[in-house]
Amino acid sequence: MTELNELIERLYSETIERGELPKPSIETSSISVKHEEEADTQRMLHVLNEMGALLNEDDQPKIEESPSEEALLRVLNHWEAMIHSVQGIKEHMQSLEQDIVKMQPWGDFDVMKVEQLAHNGCYIRFWKMDSVRLSSQFTEPWFIDGNVLIVTQDAETSYFVTVTDRNDHLPVPADVEEISICPCPVSTLIMLQTRDKDSLKKMETLLGDYALVHYGEVYSALRKKLPKGTELPHLAVRRETLSDKIRRFFKKTKK
Repeated sequence: MTELNELIERLYSETIERGELPKPSIETSSISVKHEEEADTQRMLHVLNEMGALLNEDDQPKIEESPSEEALLRVLNHWEAMIHSVQGIKEHMQSLEQDIVKMQPWGDFDVMKVEQLAHNGCYIRFWKMDSVRLSSQFTEPWFIDGNVLIVTQDAETSYFVTVTDRNDHLPVPADVEEISICPCPVSTLIMLQTRDKDSLKKMETLLGDYALVHYGEVYSALRKKLPKGTELPHLAVRRETLSDKIRRFFKKTKK
């Protein structure tokens, strides 16, 4: 128990003795402890299943003695931190993919120059519209005065820009949609996506190695915590594919 914890417990006990705080109910305390134990068990079981999902049939994690509570907590915390990092990378990759799809119709251009032109009074704005409707707007004032440049077009949708010396436009048709461009060009977005893919591959390798090293510790701790006869997850729940075996074979031969 740390000095801080000792201080808090002593002050808490003295406050109860003075009658300033109600005495804790034994029943309530036991229920709270039971809930904490159940939460700890579920947490360990969840981590064990995640680790097992990364182990192959040929992996044989060593089943050791149950670690101390501090050591087990470090393992669980580190594993969950790595899982959180992987989820963050995946979410960022998904966001990048959405931005790439959004920016692809416009091609690759310098976004910073668009912003610099706007500061200098030259406004480039990005729009999309139904292609058939757009063809009927060629003689409209908003189209002529807006200095429209069609960037890409297919049978359904047209993507175009307007270039003006003001940041407002004449009233445009209701079915014209203005597009907010991303702060990065497509080439940069693809580069960031490639970097994320590499980071994800490295993190998944680290997770697999960590699972192989620490699976046995979590397994032993959970077995000790659960009633006798309770069925635990199998040591390896991931079947190794042919490509996995080939990759593992060449990985060994390179060492």
